[in-house]
Amino acid sequence: MEIWAHRGCSYRYPENTISSFRAACEYEITGIEFDVQLSRDGELVVIHDEKVDRTTNGTGNVCDMTLDELKQLRMIPNKNTGLLYETIPTLREVLSVLAPECREKGILLNIELKNSVVRYEGMEQKLLAVIHEFGLERFVIYSSFNPESVRLLKQLEPEVKTGILAASLKHCLEINREIEADALHPYIHQLDVPDIRQHTVLPIRVWNLRKNEPFFPEESAIEKYNLEELEQEGITDVFTNCPENYVKKRLYRTEPDMIFTAGKRINEENGFAESADAESFATLLFSKAEAGSRLHWKSTEYGYQIYIYTLETEERLIYTYCYQEEENWASYSREKSVPALSREDYTFGESCYFRLVVQPVGDNRRGGLPGASELLEFFAPRERAYVSPSYFQAELMLTAETVKDIRKADDLVFILLSDSHYVNNGTWEDTAYNILELSGQVGPDAVIHLGDLTDGMLPIALTKEYAGRVLHSLKQTGAPVYVCLGNHDSNYFRNNPEKMTETEMSGFYLEREKPYYYVDYPRQKLRVLFLYSFDYREKVRYGFPKEEVEWVESTLAQTEDGWSVLVFSHVPPLPEIHYWSDEIRNGEELMRVLEAYHAGEGHTVLGYIHGHNHAEQIYTERAFPIVSVGCNKLEDFKDKKPEGSLTFDRKRHTVTQDLWDVLVVSGDKQRMSFIRFGAGEDRIVEC
Repeated sequence: MEIWAHRGCSYRYPENTISSFRAACEYEITGIEFDVQLSRDGELVVIHDEKVDRTTNGTGNVCDMTLDELKQLRMIPNKNTGLLYETIPTLREVLSVLAPECREKGILLNIELKNSVVRYEGMEQKLLAVIHEFGLERFVIYSSFNPESVRLLKQLEPEVKTGILAASLKHCLEINREIEADALHPYIHQLDVPDIRQHTVLPIRVWNLRKNEPFFPEESAIEKYNLEELEQEGITDVFTNCPENYVKKRLYRTEPDMIFTAGKRINEENGFAESADAESFATLLFSKAEAGSRLHWKSTEYGYQIYIYTLETEERLIYTYCYQEEENWASYSREKSVPALSREDYTFGESCYFRLVVQPVGDNRRGGLPGASELLEFFAPRERAYVSPSYFQAELMLTAETVKDIRKADDLVFILLSDSHYVNNGTWEDTAYNILELSGQVGPDAVIHLGDLTDGMLPIALTKEYAGRVLHSLKQTGAPVYVCLGNHDSNYFRNNPEKMTETEMSGFYLEREKPYYYVDYPRQKLRVLFLYSFDYREKVRYGFPKEEVEWVESTLAQTEDGWSVLVFSHVPPLPEIHYWSDEIRNGEELMRVLEAYHAGEGHTVLGYIHGHNHAEQIYTERAFPIVSVGCNKLEDFKDKKPEGSLTFDRKRHTVTQDLWDVLVVSGDKQRMSFIRFGAGEDRIVEC
C-alpha cells in the first residue's frame, strides 16, 4: 500500500504549510498531496479552501486577495512547534523545500488544482510553467474535481500524469471514459463498484473526510485505515492526514562523528568519564540520538558499552551557584544504559545523548583502535530544521520593532552578550538562532561577546570544541565578532591542568596577538576598546596587566580630538561592584587613565560595559557610567552578587530562558540604549 501525506502531516501540523510538508518528508511515504489556487494578482498559492477563514486568522476569498494581502495572514499556530509566523506558502516556496526531497528520496507530488468553484483561468499553464522551472515533471501528478481542467492539462502536455477526483469510484470511472487519466481518486467510503479490478487497472488512491480524519487543530479521534482490507478490495494508495500511523521515520546512514580517547571509561554509577587501562577507549563528547535512531555494530574484535543521558536538566544547575563537572546538562540514566559489553545493534527508544566505551573482545589485543567508521554505522532520522518556539518568535518581533523605531541613520548597533558558559544540552542553540534571526532583521555593525564562552573545566580539546561552537554561531551573522577574554576562557577553573596561556587565548578566541585591542568607527568618531581582565597566574587574579594600562593610556593619547571612547571588558574595574574580590589589580590605575581622558577637552568616555557578575547594574559613582550586563547562560541564583545589582528570574522553555541585548549607540554619542532580548528590561544610559 502506497501512503501519501494529505496536505502534509496535517493532523499534527497546520495543513498545506511548510512545517507540515517538512514533517511529512521525515517518513517513508510515497508522496505528498497539496492544493493550489491563484491570488488576485495571479500568484500560485498553496491552500485548500476557497476562503481563508478556516485555516488562518483572516477572512475572505483567496481569489479576491493579492499575494501581499495573503502574506499578511497567519496560519493557526501549531501547538507542537509554536509557529507564529507561518503564512500561506506560494507554490515556489513549497517546491523550494520539496524539490530536493523529490530528487533524493523519490517523493512524488500530487498537486490538486482547486478550480471547481472558482475557474482560475490560466491556472494550468502557470502551474506547468512552475513545474518546468523546478525540473520536477517526472515527480508530479495533477488532479482536480474539475474534469475540464484535467482534460486541458493533457491537451497542453500529453505526457503529464493526472488523476480523476470524484466523490465515488463509479463517478471516477465515468469521467475517465471521456478523459483518459492515469489514476482514479475516489472517496474511501464510496467504493461503489464491485470487483474493482475487473473495471480498471489504474492506481486507485482513496481520500477521506474531515470527520474521519480531522485536520489540525481539531483533536477528535482518527479513523485508522485497515490497509489489508483496502488492498484486498483493489485499492493501491491512501491519502492520509496521519502518515506517521502507517510508515516509519526515514533513517539515514551518517558518518559517526566520534573520537575515542584511550585510557578512559565511563563510571557506571554516575556517568562520568574516568581513567582506565590503555585498552579501554571512550567518547568524551556527548553524541545526540533522536528517537528511532539505530547504532549498527560492525566490529567482531571489539565490543561496546553505551551510556545514556536523558534530555532532563537538574534544576540545581540553574538555581544554585554550581558548574556541572563535565559541562553537561543532560541527566545520566543508569537504568537506560547498557554497561555490559555488546556487539548487538542498539535502537534508541527516545531522544537522548550517549557516550560509548569500546574494549577488545576475548584475546584481541591489537593495541590501537580503528576509526569510528570501521567500528560502527549510525542510522538516524534527518535532522529537522530548527523551529523557534512561539515565545521567542514574539520576542524577536518586539525586539526588532523596538530597534527599528529608535535607530537613526548614524547610530551604531551591536549585538551584546556575556557569560554564555556553553554546556551540552544547554540553551545555546536557542540563543544562536535568536541572534542570527534578529541580526538578519536589524543588520548589526558587530557582535560583541564579553567572555566566558564555556565553563573552562574540560581538557583543552573539548573546551576548544565547545567555544568553537559559540564563535561559529556568532560569525554566522556575517557581522564582525569581537570578544573580551573571560576568566573561564583560560580553562583554569577548578584547577584544570590544561590551562591556556595569554598567547593561546588571543590566537584562538580573538585571532590576534594580544588579548587587548581597539576598533574604530570613523563616521561616528568612536573608538571601542576591548580589554583583558584576568590572569590566573597572578596573586590578584582579577585585574589588568600594567602593560595593558600603559597601552590604554598610549591609545587614548593617540585618539583624535572630538572622538569618544567606549570600553568593554569581562571583569569590572572596581572591587565595590565585584563580589568575588576586595581588590582589582590595577583597576584604579585604569580608571585614572580613563577619567583623565574623559576630563580632557573634546574627549568623552561614553561608558564602561562588562560582564562576569551574572547580574545587571548601572554604576554612576564615577565620571562615566559602568554598566554590568546580565548572564546569557540560563542561570537564576540571587546570592553572590554585588550590592545594588539585580538578577532577573529565569525559567527554561519561556522567553526568560535567554538574555542578551541589542546595544544602540546614538550617532551623537549622547545615549546608549540596551534593548533586551529575553529576561529583563530595556535600559537607557545617558552619556
